[in-house]
Amino acid sequence: MIRRIASFLLIVLCPLTAYVLADSTIAGKWNCLSTDEKGMEVAWTLIITDDGGKLSGSIIIGQTGDKIDILEPVLNGNNLTFKIQINPEETVELTGRITGSSIDGTFKGKASGTGTFKGSRQAE
Repeated sequence: MIRRIASFLLIVLCPLTAYVLADSTIAGKWNCLSTDEKGMEVAWTLIITDDGGKLSGSIIIGQTGDKIDILEPVLNGNNLTFKIQINPEETVELTGRITGSSIDGTFKGKASGTGTFKGSRQAE
């Protein structure tokens, strides 16, 4: 009886565990849209790589195609924080919460002001 229960749990839980682990990673491409306090919207792509727990990446601005490296990326549970340096005087801090294949968050910068962003994971 115990073997049957153990076998059943292995059959059910192994695929579920693999799904949860695969879905919990931040690595990949995310289609994002930010909206500042004045209502200005900017589309961008967030690209995150995870090399053994060390995160890195960049954003690509949709309208211009400009690529900006992200700085100090940290994933703490479902919360992602990072910075981007727009120019020598302006660094913007972003904080987002990941829920499944979506991310919602806020940003703030000295000249950029404050705002929100949302995004969804690109299909691989």
